Amino acid sequence: MFLLFLLLMNVSQHALAVEVEGNAEAESVQLPCQHSGFIPDDNPTVTWTRNDLDPTTVHLRREEGDDLKGQNRRYSGRTSMRPDALDSLDFSLTLRKPRLTDSGKYSCTLSDGREERQLTTVQLQVKADREKVDSGVQSVQLPCNTTLHLAEGAKVEWMDSGDHWVHVFQNGLDQPVEQSQDYRGRTEMYANLVRTGDLSLFLDPQRETQTSTPAASTAGRETSC
Repeated sequence: MFLLFLLLMNVSQHALAVEVEGNAEAESVQLPCQHSGFIPDDNPTVTWTRNDLDPTTVHLRREEGDDLKGQNRRYSGRTSMRPDALDSLDFSLTLRKPRLTDSGKYSCTLSDGREERQLTTVQLQVKADREKVDSGVQSVQLPCNTTLHLAEGAKVEWMDSGDHWVHVFQNGLDQPVEQSQDYRGRTEMYANLVRTGDLSLFLDPQRETQTSTPAASTAGRETSC
């Protein structure tokens, strides 16, 4: 059990849905994007984005190859496209080791640096495998939702009963420097919590941590999650 502290501080042509179970057997999932039209002669660029993240870039492909300097760090080392994507017109994105927090709406766009055309939007839903959760392999969800209006800079702090920082999230990003060493690499939150009010925490339970009765404080008020 844990304590939660909240400190308040162009149109798509195709819409697709992809569902996958987030477990050890799901090595990857493919987000489809096929193009049958014109490719710009000058600096053609295919970009996969997720607008509820900051930065929004999931993967970017230029004529000379991938350009991942601006990639959101959540996807580092987990995305790829066909080497011949701009020749084959198959802009599908492969996402390795899908996580629950990868759920969201992804957009595939084509541009020449001046004009941008949205080709596809894909709604990815990564579902927890209940059997894997019970066996201790998959992460577990600690659900928490709020109806409060959250500012863009809202800071969310999950703590255990020993006053250890389980997870800290602010300005659309995790803050691992504030996190207790015991929990590093074991926790995730949804990136769009400001818009949805979903403050749920995903915890990898591989290591046991002593906890006790939970309580929560929301802007000075006691709440329970």
